[in-house]
Amino acid sequence: MENPKLDSSSSFDTPETLLLREKMVQEQIAGRGIRDERILAAFLKVPRHIFLPEEVRHLSYEDRAIPIGEEQSISQPYIVAYIVDRLQISSADTVLEIGTGSGYLSAILDAMGAKILSVEIFPELRRRAVSALEAWSPGFTNRNRILEGDALLLTKGKTRFTKFVSSACFPKIPSETSPLFDSLEENGIAVLPVELKENFQFLLTLKKEKGRLIETNRLSVKFVPLLGRTEIL
Repeated sequence: MENPKLDSSSSFDTPETLLLREKMVQEQIAGRGIRDERILAAFLKVPRHIFLPEEVRHLSYEDRAIPIGEEQSISQPYIVAYIVDRLQISSADTVLEIGTGSGYLSAILDAMGAKILSVEIFPELRRRAVSALEAWSPGFTNRNRILEGDALLLTKGKTRFTKFVSSACFPKIPSETSPLFDSLEENGIAVLPVELKENFQFLLTLKKEKGRLIETNRLSVKFVPLLGRTEIL
Protein backbone atom coordinates (compact mmCIF):
# COMPACT_ATOMS: atom_id res chain seq x y z
CA MET A 1 0.00 0.00 0.00
CA GLU A 2 1.36 3.42 -0.94
CA ASN A 3 1.68 5.71 2.06
CA PRO A 4 -0.67 8.77 2.01
CA LYS A 5 1.18 12.06 1.63
CA LEU A 6 1.30 14.83 4.19
CA ASP A 7 -0.50 18.05 3.37
CA SER A 8 2.43 20.42 3.78
CA SER A 9 0.37 23.44 2.76
CA SER A 10 -1.22 23.83 6.20
CA SER A 11 -0.49 27.23 7.72
CA PHE A 12 -0.62 25.63 11.16
CA ASP A 13 2.36 23.37 10.56
CA THR A 14 6.10 23.60 10.95
CA PRO A 15 8.59 21.06 9.61
CA GLU A 16 8.64 19.58 13.11
CA THR A 17 4.86 19.09 13.42
CA LEU A 18 4.71 17.59 9.93
CA LEU A 19 7.36 15.03 10.84
CA LEU A 20 5.75 14.28 14.20
CA ARG A 21 2.36 13.72 12.58
CA GLU A 22 3.81 11.46 9.90
CA LYS A 23 5.57 9.43 12.59
CA MET A 24 2.33 9.27 14.62
CA VAL A 25 0.38 7.89 11.67
CA GLN A 26 3.04 5.38 10.64
CA GLU A 27 3.85 4.04 14.11
CA GLN A 28 0.75 4.53 16.25
CA ILE A 29 -2.01 4.04 13.67
CA ALA A 30 -0.84 2.13 10.58
CA GLY A 31 1.65 0.26 12.76
CA ARG A 32 -1.21 -1.05 14.89
CA GLY A 33 -3.27 -2.36 12.03
CA ILE A 34 -5.36 0.53 10.68
CA ARG A 35 -5.03 0.07 6.91
CA ASP A 36 -7.80 2.22 5.40
CA GLU A 37 -5.98 4.80 3.28
CA ARG A 38 -8.80 7.31 3.74
CA ILE A 39 -8.36 7.16 7.52
CA LEU A 40 -4.59 7.49 7.31
CA ALA A 41 -4.95 10.45 4.95
CA ALA A 42 -7.38 12.19 7.31
CA PHE A 43 -5.01 11.79 10.25
CA LEU A 44 -2.18 13.18 8.17
CA LYS A 45 -4.33 16.11 7.07
CA VAL A 46 -5.65 17.28 10.46
CA PRO A 47 -3.10 19.20 12.60
CA ARG A 48 -3.77 17.55 15.96
CA HIS A 49 -1.78 20.13 17.90
CA ILE A 50 -4.16 23.03 17.22
CA PHE A 51 -6.94 21.21 19.08
CA LEU A 52 -5.00 21.10 22.35
CA PRO A 53 -4.54 23.85 24.95
CA GLU A 54 -1.31 25.79 24.46
CA GLU A 55 0.26 24.43 27.64
CA VAL A 56 0.06 20.80 26.46
CA ARG A 57 0.63 21.18 22.73
CA HIS A 58 4.15 19.79 23.04
CA LEU A 59 2.46 16.45 23.86
CA SER A 60 0.16 16.48 20.81
CA TYR A 61 1.68 13.59 18.89
CA GLU A 62 2.59 11.36 21.81
CA ASP A 63 1.00 7.95 22.29
CA ARG A 64 -1.23 8.97 25.20
CA ALA A 65 -4.42 10.69 26.26
CA ILE A 66 -3.92 14.38 27.08
CA PRO A 67 -5.97 16.60 29.46
CA ILE A 68 -7.87 19.46 27.81
CA GLY A 69 -9.58 21.00 30.84
CA GLU A 70 -12.86 20.40 32.73
CA GLU A 71 -11.44 17.00 33.77
CA GLN A 72 -11.77 15.88 30.14
CA SER A 73 -9.12 14.58 27.75
CA ILE A 74 -8.32 13.92 24.10
CA SER A 75 -7.87 10.20 23.47
CA GLN A 76 -4.59 8.78 22.22
CA PRO A 77 -4.30 8.84 18.41
CA TYR A 78 -4.76 5.09 17.97
CA ILE A 79 -8.04 5.06 19.92
CA VAL A 80 -9.42 7.88 17.75
CA ALA A 81 -8.36 6.00 14.62
CA TYR A 82 -9.83 2.76 15.95
CA ILE A 83 -13.16 4.50 16.53
CA VAL A 84 -13.21 5.93 13.01
CA ASP A 85 -12.27 2.55 11.55
CA ARG A 86 -15.09 0.78 13.44
CA LEU A 87 -17.61 3.44 12.37
CA GLN A 88 -16.94 2.65 8.68
CA ILE A 89 -17.33 6.33 7.76
CA SER A 90 -18.46 7.37 4.29
CA SER A 91 -19.51 10.68 2.75
CA ALA A 92 -23.14 9.52 2.99
CA ASP A 93 -23.04 9.37 6.79
CA THR A 94 -24.71 11.64 9.30
CA VAL A 95 -22.91 11.26 12.64
CA LEU A 96 -24.03 12.12 16.15
CA GLU A 97 -20.96 12.82 18.29
CA ILE A 98 -21.57 12.88 22.03
CA GLY A 99 -18.83 14.98 23.61
CA THR A 100 -17.12 17.35 21.18
CA GLY A 101 -14.21 17.74 23.60
CA SER A 102 -11.21 19.17 21.76
CA GLY A 103 -12.93 18.98 18.37
CA TYR A 104 -10.25 16.65 16.97
CA LEU A 105 -12.54 13.72 16.19
CA SER A 106 -15.02 16.16 14.63
CA ALA A 107 -12.26 17.37 12.30
CA ILE A 108 -11.30 13.81 11.32
CA LEU A 109 -14.93 12.91 10.55
CA ASP A 110 -15.33 16.09 8.50
CA ALA A 111 -12.10 15.34 6.61
CA MET A 112 -13.67 12.01 5.63
CA GLY A 113 -16.78 13.72 4.27
CA ALA A 114 -19.33 12.90 6.97
CA LYS A 115 -21.96 15.37 8.16
CA ILE A 116 -21.74 15.88 11.93
CA LEU A 117 -23.96 16.94 14.80
CA SER A 118 -21.66 17.20 17.81
CA VAL A 119 -22.79 18.09 21.33
CA GLU A 120 -20.60 19.31 24.20
CA ILE A 121 -21.88 19.79 27.75
CA PHE A 122 -19.06 22.15 28.84
CA PRO A 123 -19.45 25.67 27.36
CA GLU A 124 -15.73 26.50 27.42
CA LEU A 125 -14.76 23.25 25.66
CA ARG A 126 -17.37 23.90 23.00
CA ARG A 127 -16.12 27.45 22.50
CA ARG A 128 -12.51 26.32 22.10
CA ALA A 129 -13.46 23.43 19.80
CA VAL A 130 -15.52 25.68 17.52
CA SER A 131 -12.65 28.19 17.38
CA ALA A 132 -10.13 25.48 16.44
CA LEU A 133 -12.45 23.85 13.89
CA GLU A 134 -13.23 27.14 12.15
CA ALA A 135 -9.57 28.14 12.13
CA TRP A 136 -8.63 24.78 10.60
CA SER A 137 -11.48 24.69 8.10
CA PRO A 138 -13.43 27.93 7.58
CA GLY A 139 -17.09 27.11 7.10
CA PHE A 140 -16.91 24.01 9.30
CA THR A 141 -19.93 25.13 11.33
CA ASN A 142 -21.87 25.81 8.13
CA ARG A 143 -21.40 22.19 7.08
CA ASN A 144 -21.84 20.78 10.58
CA ARG A 145 -23.48 21.68 13.90
CA ILE A 146 -21.73 21.96 17.26
CA LEU A 147 -24.29 22.33 20.06
CA GLU A 148 -23.91 23.05 23.77
CA GLY A 149 -25.82 20.95 26.30
CA ASP A 150 -26.92 17.42 27.08
CA ALA A 151 -26.81 15.30 23.91
CA LEU A 152 -29.36 12.86 25.33
CA LEU A 153 -31.92 15.68 25.51
CA LEU A 154 -30.93 17.88 22.57
CA THR A 155 -31.20 15.10 20.01
CA LYS A 156 -34.38 13.54 21.42
CA GLY A 157 -36.76 12.80 18.57
CA LYS A 158 -35.30 15.50 16.30
CA THR A 159 -32.88 13.84 13.91
CA ARG A 160 -31.90 10.40 12.74
CA PHE A 161 -28.30 9.33 12.25
CA THR A 162 -26.49 6.58 10.37
CA LYS A 163 -23.69 6.53 12.96
CA PHE A 164 -23.06 7.70 16.47
CA VAL A 165 -20.03 7.90 18.69
CA SER A 166 -19.36 8.93 22.26
CA SER A 167 -16.21 10.28 23.88
CA ALA A 168 -17.60 9.55 27.36
CA CYS A 169 -18.40 6.24 29.02
CA PHE A 170 -22.02 5.13 29.11
CA PRO A 171 -23.27 3.47 32.31
CA LYS A 172 -25.03 0.87 30.14
CA ILE A 173 -25.88 0.02 26.54
CA PRO A 174 -28.80 2.20 25.37
CA SER A 175 -32.09 0.33 25.72
CA GLU A 176 -34.51 -0.23 22.86
CA THR A 177 -36.84 2.35 24.43
CA SER A 178 -34.23 5.11 24.73
CA PRO A 179 -34.34 8.18 22.46
CA LEU A 180 -30.71 7.58 21.52
CA PHE A 181 -31.51 4.08 20.26
CA ASP A 182 -34.46 5.46 18.32
CA SER A 183 -32.29 8.12 16.65
CA LEU A 184 -30.01 5.50 15.08
CA GLU A 185 -31.17 4.29 11.68
CA GLU A 186 -31.58 0.61 10.86
CA ASN A 187 -28.15 -0.89 10.02
CA GLY A 188 -26.54 2.12 11.70
CA ILE A 189 -23.35 1.72 13.74
CA ALA A 190 -22.58 3.04 17.21
CA VAL A 191 -19.12 3.06 18.79
CA LEU A 192 -19.20 3.97 22.47
CA PRO A 193 -17.45 3.10 25.71
CA VAL A 194 -19.67 1.27 28.19
CA GLU A 195 -19.02 0.26 31.80
CA LEU A 196 -20.16 -3.35 31.61
CA LYS A 197 -19.22 -3.99 35.23
CA GLU A 198 -17.71 -1.83 37.96
CA ASN A 199 -14.35 -0.35 36.87
CA PHE A 200 -14.36 -2.34 33.61
CA GLN A 201 -14.97 -0.31 30.46
CA PHE A 202 -15.12 -1.59 26.91
CA LEU A 203 -15.32 0.36 23.68
CA LEU A 204 -18.19 -1.44 21.98
CA THR A 205 -19.04 -1.51 18.30
CA LEU A 206 -22.79 -2.00 17.97
CA LYS A 207 -24.95 -2.41 14.87
CA LYS A 208 -28.68 -1.81 14.83
CA GLU A 209 -30.36 -4.81 13.22
CA LYS A 210 -34.08 -5.54 13.30
CA GLY A 211 -34.69 -3.28 16.26
CA ARG A 212 -31.76 -4.53 18.36
CA LEU A 213 -28.20 -3.40 19.03
CA ILE A 214 -25.85 -6.26 18.13
CA GLU A 215 -22.29 -6.16 19.45
CA THR A 216 -19.68 -6.84 16.78
CA ASN A 217 -16.45 -5.84 18.53
CA ARG A 218 -15.03 -4.66 21.87
CA LEU A 219 -11.80 -3.16 23.18
CA SER A 220 -10.80 -2.56 26.80
CA VAL A 221 -10.50 1.21 27.46
CA LYS A 222 -10.69 3.95 30.08
CA PHE A 223 -12.86 7.00 29.32
CA VAL A 224 -14.35 9.79 31.41
CA PRO A 225 -17.97 9.16 32.53
CA LEU A 226 -20.96 10.36 30.53
CA LEU A 227 -22.67 13.39 32.09
CA GLY A 228 -26.29 14.50 31.75
CA ARG A 229 -29.59 12.65 31.86
CA THR A 230 -28.16 9.15 31.78
CA GLU A 231 -31.29 7.70 33.39
CA ILE A 232 -33.12 7.97 30.06
CA LEU A 233 -30.76 5.44 28.52
